Amino acid sequence: MTPKLFRFAYTCEFLLALAAIFTAWPEIGGEASLALMHWGFKLGFGFVLAAAVVGFTNTILTSENVISWRSVGWLGAILALLIGMGVVTYYYTLEEESGDSDEPSGTVTIYYPCTPATGAYS
Repeated sequence: MTPKLFRFAYTCEFLLALAAIFTAWPEIGGEASLALMHWGFKLGFGFVLAAAVVGFTNTILTSENVISWRSVGWLGAILALLIGMGVVTYYYTLEEESGDSDEPSGTVTIYYPCTPATGAYS
């Protein structure tokens, strides 16, 4: 294959990896925890993981052996990113389950400062 076809194939793989990551992550981690998550985490982890998958594929195709130090390094980067995604998702799952609400708890006492005290005029 020519280098232009390789670039096209890597671009298609990157886009396919992005679609797979952003489809599988809510299914695995839960949509509610991803709704709470900051958009930078989702975008950063998704793009970097897709790029690491493309780098791993490139290393496998260009090296003579399938298992090389570069391919092991890319595989380690992919695993580290997956663990990072799991940790961040777990943190936001715990935040979701803590149940912190904006509503006050307990009873509400209403104080009317302009009313006379009981027994003042009797």
